[in-house]
Amino acid sequence: MAEHAREPVHTRRHGRVVGYLLGLGATLLALILIVVVVAAVVITDRTVTTDRRQSGLAPFYLAPSGWQDKAPGTLLRSEPLGVTLTNASAWRVLYVTTTSDGSKAVSSGMVFAPKDNGSLVAHLRPVVAWAHPTIGMGVSCAPSRSANPTGDVQGLSMFLSAGWVVTATDYAGLGTRGTEEYLVGRSEAADLLNSARAARQIPETEAGTRVGLWGHSQGGHAVLWAEALAPQLAPELQIVGAAAAAPAAALDVLIPRLWNTDAGSVVGLEVLRGYPAAYPDLNPNVVSNWPQARIARVANQCLLLGALDVVISDLIGLGHPLRMNPMTNASWAQALNLNVPPTPSVPTYVVQGMDDPLVLPGSTSHFLEAACTAHAPVSWAYIGALGHMKAGQAGAPSAFTFLQQRFDGLSAPSDCGTELPVPALG
Repeated sequence: MAEHAREPVHTRRHGRVVGYLLGLGATLLALILIVVVVAAVVITDRTVTTDRRQSGLAPFYLAPSGWQDKAPGTLLRSEPLGVTLTNASAWRVLYVTTTSDGSKAVSSGMVFAPKDNGSLVAHLRPVVAWAHPTIGMGVSCAPSRSANPTGDVQGLSMFLSAGWVVTATDYAGLGTRGTEEYLVGRSEAADLLNSARAARQIPETEAGTRVGLWGHSQGGHAVLWAEALAPQLAPELQIVGAAAAAPAAALDVLIPRLWNTDAGSVVGLEVLRGYPAAYPDLNPNVVSNWPQARIARVANQCLLLGALDVVISDLIGLGHPLRMNPMTNASWAQALNLNVPPTPSVPTYVVQGMDDPLVLPGSTSHFLEAACTAHAPVSWAYIGALGHMKAGQAGAPSAFTFLQQRFDGLSAPSDCGTELPVPALG
């Protein structure tokens, strides 16, 4: 029903746009044409620059022979990241991890560590494992391949000033060969935990086994799964706490509300691309308007270009990527429900924006309400007038304080028993 109801809207919208353009004067049309041409030149120039950069980086991301025989968490390769940091060092890393079915894979990422090694003679450094938000699935989207890699790690300077090591996984298949298993809990958790393992193999880091987890959006989803699966996937690591900004936690609540929105469609494209990699029996064409080649092409763009493609496609009547709610299809619903994060098992802190149109505040309340019912150690901060994109930046100072208290061995706070600022969505 929703599909048929939207078609007249697209048609009318398309007609209004065409009519508006036809009504413009020749001079204004010429100006628009000039702007389009200039924009195309700028985009082409940036694309050429990006391609040159990625060609130069490509050899680092090719796994060495025999990597399949290495244990998860094994550091395969490292090199200086090529950035200037105050009293800190940074490396680009390649390491062994695992996918959702336990098969070995290769992930890339970054490791940062303070240089003042003499201050921690008796104790190894705490580690913060950062998990980034949705950024697109293309090779150049990987944070370790970025021209500004330090800008992708929220709270980095605070963590380094505290004397902590920081890791930042790209996730397997993002930057390395293969397809990223986007929003698939087990593979994200393995990538995050194995980044902390790999950091310990760079002697200069003095990285220990006490680990705090911190992530935003998709990264919040990864954090919640990593804390749950750490005893199984990396039993030598002691997870002291987890902090998540606008975590994609309640997938079962979010997807039915977002599947036919522009914002939800951008995320949906990556789900359509990544879930069949984890669950080969899933067919994207069951729920999608778009052929698989188009899904792959747009999903492999970085976030802003992918979002623009979705909006333009909708504007000219090509439709949203998702033509039906995946939760109404038994196979897709089963796979998505398997990746709803379980109840937190370690002290967990959640930051949520009140004006978030993607990770809806009520969905986070749904997750936290269930956690409190299960007597999980959770606390939270809801921030007014905060949307989705800046949640990691806004939440970094309080996440730092929360993790610092956990590293210091202080008792974990709990906000259970207090009223959530936003009612839980059901």
